Amino acid sequence: MRFLVDLPLQGLAKWLRLAGLDTVVTNFAAKRRDLPGPAPGTYILTRQTGCRGLKRDDLLVLEANTPEEQLGEVCRRLQISRRDLAPLNRCGECNDLLVPVPREKALGAIPDHVFHTQEQFFQCPRCQRFYWPGSHPARIAATLEQVLPEQDGGPSPPMPSRKGASHGD
Repeated sequence: MRFLVDLPLQGLAKWLRLAGLDTVVTNFAAKRRDLPGPAPGTYILTRQTGCRGLKRDDLLVLEANTPEEQLGEVCRRLQISRRDLAPLNRCGECNDLLVPVPREKALGAIPDHVFHTQEQFFQCPRCQRFYWPGSHPARIAATLEQVLPEQDGGPSPPMPSRKGASHGD
């Protein structure tokens, strides 16, 4: 599943990435003809009310105001549950999948106290940002638990905590 998110919804885009969903931010402007053509497995997300009249299954015109509410709305409308996610496996800034890196590679690129208190590090291959387990994974997991439905009624799988805070967040 892939999302093309209208520029004003950048906060939603970051939450979709944190949830592990492939998300690209683009500017659709106010012209409906700027929308890309349908592509399998790709959804367009916007709040532009002028798009409501378009009869496209891949277009969601969102009502919610906050990024967290928008995330919940997208997941409800597309029936995405927490089981469909791979949280914290994408860079929150550029959407690339994070890769594990040797601890030594992070030395000098992150704060010293982080290097001395963390064992695992991950890096975005595009923007080179480093990620590590910190306090962010627990807060992100709590938000995802709060806003995402669990359709099958079973217990949620544990949220991965291998990636988290990044330098500069």
